Amino acid sequence: MLVGATFVYSGYLELGSDDVPRVAAQNFIDKDADLAIHYIDVGQGDCSLIMWEGASMLIDSGESQYAETVLDYLDEQGVERLDYIVATHPHSDHMGSMSEIISAVDVGKVIVPKVAEELTPTTVVYENFLASLSAKAIKLTAAKPDTTYTFTGTTAASVSKVPPSFEILAPVTDYDDLNNYSVVVKLTYGETSYLFTGDIEKKAENDILEYGADVDADVLKSPHHGSSTSSGEAFIDAVSPEICIIQCGDGNDYGHPHAEVMELLDTYGVTSYRTDRYGTVTVYSDGKQIYIETEKE
Repeated sequence: MLVGATFVYSGYLELGSDDVPRVAAQNFIDKDADLAIHYIDVGQGDCSLIMWEGASMLIDSGESQYAETVLDYLDEQGVERLDYIVATHPHSDHMGSMSEIISAVDVGKVIVPKVAEELTPTTVVYENFLASLSAKAIKLTAAKPDTTYTFTGTTAASVSKVPPSFEILAPVTDYDDLNNYSVVVKLTYGETSYLFTGDIEKKAENDILEYGADVDADVLKSPHHGSSTSSGEAFIDAVSPEICIIQCGDGNDYGHPHAEVMELLDTYGVTSYRTDRYGTVTVYSDGKQIYIETEKE
């Protein structure tokens, strides 16, 4: 699953690896890779930007203090419209900046979990989120398992390509914990696949497996920032990722990622990239190969 100098298809490699000359890697990024997934460093929070041939999708946004960080990143990438927004669940470390983002850019569909009424938040963050949607007359779309959405490219090249699509895998039932209500999304492009898990814990992981969802993926966004309350062995075994992205803050109060999770990933031969160490991590793909670029060495 990789691109290299003389194109050695032995596995993914990060940009700048001694095994692949930088010029070859950059050539792949510039000319071959049309899918880019940016796991944006927003400290102890989640935020992922997916881009393909002029179409864009945002999953989560980090805390409110990262609004400028995310908006600047969108601007740097030339994103003026988000065709899809997924707010995995209403915790501030996942949707704290959503109101500012929705107010600043053109927005298509906004997908959220339908949580139990007694768990519906009354926080300022959530109220601001709803107000930003109301100001643009945007209606929420409830996340329903087995529902699939397809990217619509805006470039001339997109016409001749089979676009990426993403399927909603969860939530599959009701819970007494907002973390387990997290929207789980599986993105598929060509022969490659990517799983985004919000903050689901082992209860939701097991429910997803029991439901029969196909969670197998090349790249896993670690559930709940690498907490030991998530990433059960059965789930990791079913996903069987080659790469795991762990979005967590440097020196966070929770000790994320937990040692048990890192040991399990090592046991399964998964290579992990932590945003607290590597900064923003970007995955590039042409639908066949995957290439990793990190903000920090």
